[in-house]
Amino acid sequence: MKIETISQEDHQVKIEAEFEVELFDSFKRRAARKIAKQAKIPGFRPGKAPYEVILRMYGEGAINEEAVELLVDEQYANVLDEATITPSGPGALQEIISMDPLKLSFLVPLKPEIELGDYKSIQLDYSPEEVNEEEIAEFLSRLQKNYATAEPVDRPIEDGDLVYFKLKGIENEETILEELPVQFVVGDDQQKDNWPFENFSKELIGLKESESKEIEHSFSEEEEKDERFKGKTIKFDVNVQSVKKLSLPELNDDFAKLLGQFEDYAALEKAVRDQQESTKKQEYDEKYFSDLISKYAEQSTVKFPPFMVDEEIEQILKSLERDLKQQNLDFETYLKLLKKEKEDYIEENVRPAAINRVKNSLIIEKLAQEEKIEVAKADIDGILNDTVQMLQNMPDQKGKKAKVTNEMVNNVAYNAISRLYNQRTLERMKALATGEEIVEETLEEVEVVDAEIEVDPEVVDTEIEVAPEVVDTEIEVDREVTEAEVAVDTEVVEAEVEGDTEVAVEEKLEVESSETNDLSETEGKESPEA
Repeated sequence: MKIETISQEDHQVKIEAEFEVELFDSFKRRAARKIAKQAKIPGFRPGKAPYEVILRMYGEGAINEEAVELLVDEQYANVLDEATITPSGPGALQEIISMDPLKLSFLVPLKPEIELGDYKSIQLDYSPEEVNEEEIAEFLSRLQKNYATAEPVDRPIEDGDLVYFKLKGIENEETILEELPVQFVVGDDQQKDNWPFENFSKELIGLKESESKEIEHSFSEEEEKDERFKGKTIKFDVNVQSVKKLSLPELNDDFAKLLGQFEDYAALEKAVRDQQESTKKQEYDEKYFSDLISKYAEQSTVKFPPFMVDEEIEQILKSLERDLKQQNLDFETYLKLLKKEKEDYIEENVRPAAINRVKNSLIIEKLAQEEKIEVAKADIDGILNDTVQMLQNMPDQKGKKAKVTNEMVNNVAYNAISRLYNQRTLERMKALATGEEIVEETLEEVEVVDAEIEVDPEVVDTEIEVAPEVVDTEIEVDREVTEAEVAVDTEVVEAEVEGDTEVAVEEKLEVESSETNDLSETEGKESPEA
């Protein structure tokens, strides 16, 4: 076999392999026997027809095609060995250069190469802001409004009223926004007042039930609230359906007890504070690590083959379709709203985000290797036991305890271990960037766990053995897990459709509001967001 390798610019290598005539002849005879087994040839049992008969009946082209396929399946690993190349993914037969002698061209993706540079010199201060009293008050105010009672009034709209109306958007006689029902609290800029543009609800003040108004607004090319309006001058037709005055409950012990899980107002206030602090820290961490990884990327050299980006694009599109489904939309409808073709949308919006995600995950993975991030056996044992207990307690579709299988444990535990691994890597990045003293922990050597986990035999259908791959020493960084830990993409906003930007407060505090639900069901939908 004669081998020639040619490096490509996209971190792949082209391998041209020339095979001996005798070797290819042996595969041609194997190909003929395979064809003979699948064909009915008069006078011969299946697979027993001579080579010359198969050649005469099917032609040299058919035999050569089958022979090349058989040869590639069997000899591709030898080609890689001869070329001393370890691929990062499946290669592909690119071209049949010649048939006599047989010379094939393969395109093989190389393993990623990451050079972090002097990453220990990177500095970034970590200083999250504390939750202030004003933020606590705003949160409680939103919660208070969720439990407000609405009473119809026969007067013009005032600031603070709950208004239900129908809205339609037109540009040069073309309907940009089909008529839809909208309801929000006038002047409440904490919630929906930023759609379709800032202070839109103020335009409704003074109108009465059954009255209409035309509101014209010019949107900039940088419009982010709704892609449909970008760079356009829209005339919005508003038709008021109802006007209601909101009566707010007092923020006291009775209100706290109304929520069903607080003994008094002090307990409610503490829960709100804890939740706000957690949310604010999470938001700060997302931006902090996004900025920190960007600093790594600025001085890092990262090379990877195209298939990694293609796989990431597929994951982003699947995530997008799931988000759209939750909003009763499909991908084709979404593209029509954006007035974009699928190929253009992928190239302009999704591909840049996918490239960033791949690059950032490789940087994190490389740092974990450089800093020797590990997960101790004790941590793994704890995760495995927690996983089994969690799965045991999960009901199946019939409401009974679900059967726990080895595969289920492996999948859930591996994701949990990956999250822990990524979390420790990010914490090490922060420690390096802030100058924190890094305390080297004494970690037990990560061993392959193949012992059986003791569980209730009535709950499981088989005895659970933890597969070795779950606790492999070389834990790879899961890009989806990394993305969940820290938002590293500033470009991905358009690739991931958001739902309501204002999450109902009662959902965060795990309480329900019958008054709010009644309003939503009887008055219409909340204002949509693209």
